[in-house]
Amino acid sequence: MDLQKLHEIDEDLISDEVAQLKFLCMDLVPKKRMETVSDAKDLFLRLDEQALFDDGLLLPELLMTIGRFDLLAILNTSKEEVKRHLLERDPSSKGVSTYRKMLFRLSEDLTAENLRNVKFLLDLPKAKLGASISFLDVMIEMEKQQKLGIENLDELQKILSECDKQLAYKIEEFKNTHRDLEQVGGRHPLQEVSNLIISFPNHVEMEIGLGRKLDFLQSFKALLTKDLLYWRRGSSVSEGLATDSNNPPREEEQDYYYSMTQRPLGYCLIINNYNFEKMSSFRNRTGTDKDKEELTRVFRKMHFLVELRDDLQASDMQDSIKEFAERDHSLMDTFVCCILSHGERGTVLGIDGKEVAIHDLTQPFAACRTLTSKPKLFFIQACQGREAQKGMWMADGWVNAIEAAYEEDARSVPLHSIPIEADFLIGMATVEHYQSFRHIREGSIYIQELCRQLEKCCPRKEDILSILTKVNREVSSKMLKGHKQMPEPRYTLTKKLVLPMD
Repeated sequence: MDLQKLHEIDEDLISDEVAQLKFLCMDLVPKKRMETVSDAKDLFLRLDEQALFDDGLLLPELLMTIGRFDLLAILNTSKEEVKRHLLERDPSSKGVSTYRKMLFRLSEDLTAENLRNVKFLLDLPKAKLGASISFLDVMIEMEKQQKLGIENLDELQKILSECDKQLAYKIEEFKNTHRDLEQVGGRHPLQEVSNLIISFPNHVEMEIGLGRKLDFLQSFKALLTKDLLYWRRGSSVSEGLATDSNNPPREEEQDYYYSMTQRPLGYCLIINNYNFEKMSSFRNRTGTDKDKEELTRVFRKMHFLVELRDDLQASDMQDSIKEFAERDHSLMDTFVCCILSHGERGTVLGIDGKEVAIHDLTQPFAACRTLTSKPKLFFIQACQGREAQKGMWMADGWVNAIEAAYEEDARSVPLHSIPIEADFLIGMATVEHYQSFRHIREGSIYIQELCRQLEKCCPRKEDILSILTKVNREVSSKMLKGHKQMPEPRYTLTKKLVLPMD
């Protein structure tokens, strides 16, 4: 254990992050020894006492879990290298449990309002639930009262379902995965699965060797679900769609429409960059929170698991994209990403003013095997140039009212950088070379109209291209600061896409 490196890490961690590390290590250090921990150095000493630093992976794993990727450099490693080593870790080595990581992620996604609701609904002594108590503290208290554990998640799930059904679903997802793993020997995702053969009802067999455990776990979960459907319905399963042998699907549904039957339907990532105050050449993107709120509301109605990322630097944007591209989408039917930020030609900007190529934000999903043949949708609110598109008089028409308090948004994003792989749709706020506009209170004209048309047309079972055509018509009919705006979708969809809203 290099004490100087541990000292450097300790100096860069804030008190909230130390509390997070303590929570993640609750199963690794005796509770009595944990009580005396006041800072990261104390925690590191307790972990070293338990010989938990022997394989050199626990500390990098902890820092990765709490999102302090920058501190990995002190340990002379990187996020990619740590991920690789974790997959190759000896199964006898101790690490952070998947249970702890799941609870930690819940705490990261819980809003202040939902935390107040959780405290109100919990049957715990009120003295234990003061205003300063965090969600991590709440879960620790629940564990002390034997109201929470890896096999005892029902009460927390029930309470969260009253506050945020997406968080409750994450518990259900963990329970299902944990149950699946128990059926193959109780192994955890980062443990070895060696020479394991599994037989399914339809006689599918898989032989899993070393170094292929992650692919195995993803495939196993998907195949397990399909075979459960096989047993229950006496049916065959093709491309994620269960079909009854006595009532086969209509040809147009099977051949011409993407399957949209899974619940949740997919992940929806919203990257919302507002705060550019440190960049003198860019203004803060006032009104963008209105776009974020509407996108969140509408996509949740469409059965998406919405996850928000606010005010990301360029490297954080790339990390978030890579994180979602590496997730298991096998039990989902689609993926959506909405990007709201300033931009330069061919790029969008992080709040640090650094560029990220649009191609680099979309390309990782082309390589995502669990999204193969599934639609991948990107909606980008940004200008594609600095020119203002002028309106024209229409025969027997009228002059549209001028919309006040609009700003041009970002700068330049050419469409030649859009990927050409199949099953993509890129919705751009405006055609190339021209500006798009954002109201400083009501949000961008493009995103707001997109949300209105989705909410109006999805219940009618209209396909996405028909909906985007209506968005084009409505946006282009408005006059903004004396100018016009014309959105443009680009797509390589191979089937019709009808998003559910019921």
